[in-house]
Amino acid sequence: MTSPSTSDPAHPADPAPTRGRSAALLLAVIAASAIVAVGLGAAFGPHHQTVSTSQTGNERLADSIQSLPGSFDGFRSLSVAEIGPNGPVFAGIGDADPAHSGAPGPDTVFELGSITKTFTGALFADAIERGEVSPDDPLSQYLDALTGTPAGAVTLASLSQHSSGLPGLGETAVASTLESLLLNENPYASTSTEQLIADAAVAPVDPDQGTVYSNFAVALLGTALVEAAGVDDYATLLRERLTEPLGMDHTVVAATADQVPEDAVPGYLLNGTRAPRWWGEGYLPAGSATFTTASDLAIWAQANLDGTAPGAAALQPTAPMGTDTEIGWGWLTSPSFDGTGAQTWHNGATGGFRTFLTLDLAAGTGFLILSNSVAPVEDVVLAYATGSSIPGPDEASVISGWLPFALAVLFGAIALIRAVRARSWLPSASDLAWATFALLVLWISGPWFAVGGWVWGLALAPTLAAAAVLILRAARGPRMPFLPARRAWLWWPLAIAGLAAAAGITVLW
Repeated sequence: MTSPSTSDPAHPADPAPTRGRSAALLLAVIAASAIVAVGLGAAFGPHHQTVSTSQTGNERLADSIQSLPGSFDGFRSLSVAEIGPNGPVFAGIGDADPAHSGAPGPDTVFELGSITKTFTGALFADAIERGEVSPDDPLSQYLDALTGTPAGAVTLASLSQHSSGLPGLGETAVASTLESLLLNENPYASTSTEQLIADAAVAPVDPDQGTVYSNFAVALLGTALVEAAGVDDYATLLRERLTEPLGMDHTVVAATADQVPEDAVPGYLLNGTRAPRWWGEGYLPAGSATFTTASDLAIWAQANLDGTAPGAAALQPTAPMGTDTEIGWGWLTSPSFDGTGAQTWHNGATGGFRTFLTLDLAAGTGFLILSNSVAPVEDVVLAYATGSSIPGPDEASVISGWLPFALAVLFGAIALIRAVRARSWLPSASDLAWATFALLVLWISGPWFAVGGWVWGLALAPTLAAAAVLILRAARGPRMPFLPARRAWLWWPLAIAGLAAAAGITVLW
């Protein structure tokens, strides 16, 4: 009598080694996917922006800024200047443009934003001095199309003081703003001067609104000043009456994309994505598309400190604006950051830039800062003035940044677990679609103020592993059906909704 063969069907081989090999292979695929995902995230994921060690200009000033306590997380580069009785001192820190490493110099071109409103305020004061306009003139006196409309009855002074009762933006810009936020596009391109006036003709005016910061109002003021001066456009008025007389040769406004200076540094969102260029005719007087340099802005600051700027009377407060703040024609006056006096100032923001200019009229000094990211430069100015730390993000920002990470990891983990256990393809397809959607949301709004793309790679790891496991299962068999045995009616809408969400956010960003 012989011993039974190992191939005898009555005595099957032990399946444990086969199961062990399969489990080991799965673990290897998951581990490899995690390594690849973290590498991809670190190499190609969102950026953790911070100021590098690059410096230009005055070493003392650059070191003073760069050594401030706290965090430069979210910043990319800063161009700063101190203005005093002996003239300006400049410094730059960080790398402004990845394509050309190095810190910005005094002639590096940045987007200025709403500091442009001090230009428009000065043009207003200058026009008053010339006898072209009066503060109490109604807007319709210069814009005939607004005769008989609520907007036509508001005064030029109220437009400059943000007390006209007009909304912050006209309806065309409002419609474009949501689209621009979703698509990362320019919200002002759709508003020409003609469209701005048309928006004003139908705009509501609330006389009880109080002080509401309004780009719409200042844009209309600038448009009225153009008509009063009898020039072609705001760019001409600004050049002939302000920038050219002062020698601000690098300061321009861009009514069209072709007018954007080619050498302007790029601006960046919080996740390191390039911000769109802002340009457009209608809102130029409010600062939608002004390009300038630290050297030009220092000229503007110095001329206002010594009283030689056209329309320097714009500095003087003419109305209250909130608690402890007054407003002149464009310029704001409030207690200084260090509490020792008053500062006359304005800040600015565009899609990827933040700026700040402050003057101490009594001391004859000033300070300016230009940044090409969306981190708040006021925090840097406050720290420099008082010796305090540059604060990190508040608790709400931290939570809102890490929540997408948690959701992306959760959706990816669900996809991975179901991929390992899958009995049909449709549920796993749904899981992968929703995990992809969560990863895209994380890309846009994750905690990139503190960490880099490797964190996005961590969130990618379970989703990538799930896809790899499904590929492995397809290659090794047995063959799975596409539809689940039960509840196919549920998985179809879930999968379609997930695909739509992932595709939608891809198109929107």
